[in-house]
Amino acid sequence: MNRIGVYWLRVAIVGMLVSFSACDKEQQQVVGEPFVPREPQRIEFSEIEVTYHGDDIGEALSDGWLIRLRTDMEIDDAGNPIGEGAVMQLLLNAPYDAEQSADVEYITGSYTVQTNSGDFSPMSFVPGYMTTIDLPGGRVEVADGSFFATLDEGSTVMNYDLLDEGSLHITINDEGVVTIDGVVAGSKFLKRYFSWSGNFEITSEVEEGVPNSTIDQDVELNDFTQAQLQDRGDIFYLKDESYRSFLLFMADDGIDLATGRPQGSGRVLRLELLVPWSADKADGIPAGVYTMLQRNEDTSIDRDQVVPYRLVPGLPDLFSYPYIAGSWYIDMEGGEWRDYARLVGGELLVERGDDGSHVLQFELAECSNSGYKVAGSMSIAESIAVY
Repeated sequence: MNRIGVYWLRVAIVGMLVSFSACDKEQQQVVGEPFVPREPQRIEFSEIEVTYHGDDIGEALSDGWLIRLRTDMEIDDAGNPIGEGAVMQLLLNAPYDAEQSADVEYITGSYTVQTNSGDFSPMSFVPGYMTTIDLPGGRVEVADGSFFATLDEGSTVMNYDLLDEGSLHITINDEGVVTIDGVVAGSKFLKRYFSWSGNFEITSEVEEGVPNSTIDQDVELNDFTQAQLQDRGDIFYLKDESYRSFLLFMADDGIDLATGRPQGSGRVLRLELLVPWSADKADGIPAGVYTMLQRNEDTSIDRDQVVPYRLVPGLPDLFSYPYIAGSWYIDMEGGEWRDYARLVGGELLVERGDDGSHVLQFELAECSNSGYKVAGSMSIAESIAVY
């Protein structure tokens, strides 16, 4: 589940929506009426739920923690609080824990709102936003991210204030008591000071995602027997003739490349190269050193990196055609992926002979933190087959 995705499908069906908010914003003044500043609110919460979502973004950058606070209220059979009262939700981007251990020590520190929707830097919180979910009884609009809400007496309906400013602090004393406090503000332009102190149990909901690399050691590839080259043109739609994309496959005997999509059994190296616009696939790959460019945290690629003599890294979490993109190593059996690695670093050296022959040497890095390499070479005595 993504930190910026819909957290509330489960909550809307069985549980309690919780929120959090506050921060400085100017009051809007009605023309002709005197400006009367609103007094900040101060809320002491008595109840807490803490859920650990781990590295749900999948970039080994930060971990998602969901903190739900509420004042003392009755809870109905569906798990919804019954007002009068207040709830607050904090969706935190906490420091990344490589062990994914749900250790409360990782959430201590001071947090401010994240800079944009794609920024999941540690020590930030996700601002509040509204989202719509489908339920058997119809579509329901609920808040997600970080928000504060009030409930009228006898009601389970939440009156939301979406948080987008402020700071919060989490500390643990020598006795292990956790304190959460801060000041936040949101869509209702009202500053709110809040606090909670005590101990809590952590519910871990780390989702087992599909790994982007399954290799557990370095891979040596020195005996490929076939290669194929495809011209994919301006795949980034820049329309300035500054580069061209060539898709290169190197493969074992048991791989069928006749359809332009590898089938069969054996090992395949899929490399996406950026070459000069004037390059012709019939002439093969232009000689030179191709280095891997880098994707941003949201998987996009900066314009200044889209230039000739670059390799395009694999696009994460896409494992089938036509969606797979970028550079991958794949070990196939019967057309199914057995072992594989998304490639995100390294380089390819291309040497050319006057007769159209090629010598390809590569040392590439896979995407996990293990540091495994996919390396090897291939000599092609004749022109590379084209598709």
